[in-house]
Amino acid sequence: MNNELHSLYESLISVLRNEVDVYTKLHKCFMNEREILAGSSVDELDESNSRKETCILKARMVQEARTKLVDRIINTLDLDGKALDKDKSLSTLLLHGDDTQKRELEECRSALKSLLMDINGLNERNRTLLDSSLFYVRKSIDFLGQLIYPGATYMSTGRLRADHLNGKILSREG
Repeated sequence: MNNELHSLYESLISVLRNEVDVYTKLHKCFMNEREILAGSSVDELDESNSRKETCILKARMVQEARTKLVDRIINTLDLDGKALDKDKSLSTLLLHGDDTQKRELEECRSALKSLLMDINGLNERNRTLLDSSLFYVRKSIDFLGQLIYPGATYMSTGRLRADHLNGKILSREG
């Protein structure tokens, strides 16, 4: 393996480690988000969203650097970049590194895969919490709306409407 290729592999490993760090921070954000959502603090939620946005921007920057390095390694190895699938390019590059680089690349790849799967699960869990919370908020708004603006009590047939039976808000002033 020539020095240029060795240097490119070392740079790729460094970038992948940075990417693992960024996704680890993002993972922590999603872990804390559930508690924040349950606590209903708008300020904490805004702060959490800002941290997530920062992590996502960093992840995009690191991903761009990784993509450029992978393309340079593919060109240096004279591999057909178009024939390589994006997901398989890192696996293909594993075949061309030395033993230490192969091991380090595989560790980074495994860590990233695990983190991304966990983040996806946490995000889905938080989305479910938000969806159910939104459902209950809408039902509460509907209930209050029925109390304030009750609909007709009788149907056009003259029968009592049974689906919108509800209480009334009373004012006992005076």
